[in-house]
Amino acid sequence: MRTELRIVDNRVFLLGLDELYRSAIKEHERGKLLKCAQQVARDLSVAPADVPVEGYYTENESLTEYFLLMRALQDQDKQRKREIRHKRAYRRLREVTESPIFGTPAERGALIRRSRNVLNRALADTGDDRTVDAITSAAYELASDSDEYSLVALGALAQDAVVLTALRESVVLYTELELIGKVLPPKPRYEWHVDPVIEERAQHFVKIFNKLFGKSLPRPHQRNAKVFWNACDTQEIIGRCVCIAFDDRVDPVTYYHWAIDVDGRGGLFVSDFSDAEIWTTEQYRKHKGYRY
Repeated sequence: MRTELRIVDNRVFLLGLDELYRSAIKEHERGKLLKCAQQVARDLSVAPADVPVEGYYTENESLTEYFLLMRALQDQDKQRKREIRHKRAYRRLREVTESPIFGTPAERGALIRRSRNVLNRALADTGDDRTVDAITSAAYELASDSDEYSLVALGALAQDAVVLTALRESVVLYTELELIGKVLPPKPRYEWHVDPVIEERAQHFVKIFNKLFGKSLPRPHQRNAKVFWNACDTQEIIGRCVCIAFDDRVDPVTYYHWAIDVDGRGGLFVSDFSDAEIWTTEQYRKHKGYRY
């Protein structure tokens, strides 16, 4: 009897694993996982997303419905978790989508998080050197240096772009899309140039405030430079108006105001004016056409 040699190399094995994975997970996705997604969507009054249906999810109506519901839930803010955190359906979706077979859940504020894997990191690392070979090589290095065993990581270890593409398409619903081509802002470095006298007086102000109301204001110190920088919003103060004095030598009494305005170049300056009535910030902003 003749023998036919069939070699199961990396490509054959991984594409075989991929097909077995797809067949197995489809059964769950069009069954119990679909019911979980339907239940969570009903509880939150979320409609299916209006997005292109990717991957194998076009094969039948149940898979398509599951894809669109999950995409909608992935777009919900994590704050909505409080509404359904104890629901079994939500816990099951979280258990599946945050499984290490898809990578590591992305650090973002979503109700249902997508995962990142070595291909995401490779795309970020290659920068402008964005070719199939460069990305495949970078993904291999990252997979080799880690213990990640996601489906995509297994594909990366094969150093085979065909396999990597096939396996990435299989987990399209559960994997985060990598943002490329963006201009990264420079890393901020905060310097503290506050006048020592102002800092010293502010120390007393904060100390007394926190004594009155409990510790809530940060200490005026260079270690908190980032806190004060982030709290400063020069746009928000445009249009603030305050009455600071009145003159009763005239009848009727006039009220003296200061208001923050912006010039044609975006610079801030103070306008002063008097009027027979007190102007509020809301009134002044409406008068000047400032919108908040």
